[in-house]
Amino acid sequence: MFDFSRRRRCRRGLFLAAALFVLAAGAQAATTLVINAFLPPTDPFNVGVVKPWAADIEKATAGRVRIQFPPTSLAAPDQLWNSVRNSIVDGAYFFNGTVQGQLKLVQMAHLPFTSTSARANSIALWRTYEKFFAAADEYKDVHLLALVVLPSSRLYSLKQPLESTRDLQGHKVWALPGVPAKVMELAKAGVVSTPAAKMSEIVAGGTVDAFVGIPDMYAEGFKVIRYAKSATTIPGGIGTASFSLVINKQKWDSLPKADRDIITKLSGEAFAARTGALDEADAAAHQRALDHGLAYRAAAPAFVDEIRRIAAPIEQSWLADAQSRHVDGRAALDFYIAQSAPQP
Repeated sequence: MFDFSRRRRCRRGLFLAAALFVLAAGAQAATTLVINAFLPPTDPFNVGVVKPWAADIEKATAGRVRIQFPPTSLAAPDQLWNSVRNSIVDGAYFFNGTVQGQLKLVQMAHLPFTSTSARANSIALWRTYEKFFAAADEYKDVHLLALVVLPSSRLYSLKQPLESTRDLQGHKVWALPGVPAKVMELAKAGVVSTPAAKMSEIVAGGTVDAFVGIPDMYAEGFKVIRYAKSATTIPGGIGTASFSLVINKQKWDSLPKADRDIITKLSGEAFAARTGALDEADAAAHQRALDHGLAYRAAAPAFVDEIRRIAAPIEQSWLADAQSRHVDGRAALDFYIAQSAPQP
């Protein structure tokens, strides 16, 4: 006779084994990507842009791809490119100014007079990259997921309002490394240039008379806007900052194509569109500064013309870099400006 109770136990055992197999297979299929975030966890870029993007990837891949952000940065800002390339982390975002030798083309976004908003510029930069820069293969050692441009910076004064380049001459100015620092040097200011994270002690200690290169949201975030007595707005800005979000090439290739396609769809221009959250954060910081009495003033046309004249060699230098990469720099720059122009 057949032992039906034994058969039922056998079936239950087979069912349990199958369930465990499915669970194990699901666990093996899930991939956790460690993406380095060098800005603080509460930074508007992390809260409003990067973390929602990561959550959408996990949802769209049904949990097969999860993104983890270490609580603190695993490398110095100028080492993040190599950290991704050498598989120390799976991915990272970094300030493009730290890799000027490698990424010459995207430095275009830092040029003076090109800033409109984070969202418009970020979308424009991605479109310009795809149309003009991708063929130059500057990201050949990593896989590029997204490009971001921050809101426009202002020229903050700790003393009298800055109304001409003459007001800068002989005065000490903290400037973000790159284009803002170069413009201040050309204006004959005494430039103190450090990573933005180190500017607080410099401004708070009274070492400088002014600072430039960061938007209101970071002037507030780094706790330096409180020392400013006035802020001068230059149309299109004296220079802003752009970032790249990249992933290790081998890690990217190891993901199933279906998941790569999902991540790609959520990155690129779709990621750039999320940076409207940065514009909102900057507008809120701007309003708080106004409420606390900071005086903003538009630069006089003569002052703008002076900055445009002294900054011309910076644009020419970038155009030469583009030519060295076999890129029509003038066409790319005109396209970028047109794409980032406010829509009617």
